[in-house]
Amino acid sequence: MSLLLSARQRTYEQAYWRTSLAQFAFSIFIIRLFEPAFFGIGIVFLVLGISFLAIAFHRRRHNLEGVLDDSKPFVTSGGYVAMSGFIAMMGYISLLLLISILR
Repeated sequence: MSLLLSARQRTYEQAYWRTSLAQFAFSIFIIRLFEPAFFGIGIVFLVLGISFLAIAFHRRRHNLEGVLDDSKPFVTSGGYVAMSGFIAMMGYISLLLLISILR
C-alpha cells in the first residue's frame, strides 16, 4: 500500500510542486538578471508559480482522504488539468502582450 501511495503522491502532488518551483525560480532569474523593462515578465511567472502552488494545495486537501480508501472509485483529474491549462494559457497570452510592447 505504501508503494501505491508514494506513486500517487509523486504523480498527483509533486508534479504541481515541481512546476510551481520552476516558475518561481524562472521569475527570480528574470527579475534579478534582466533590466527593469522585463520586470512584468518576471511577475507573470511569479503569478503562474503561485497559481500552480494553490492548485497543489487544493489537490492535496481534497484528494488525500480518497487515496487510502479502496471503496471509493478512481476519479480523473480533468478539472485540475482544465484549470491548469486555463491558467497557463492566460499566462502565455499575458507574456505575448508584454513582449509585444517591449521596445
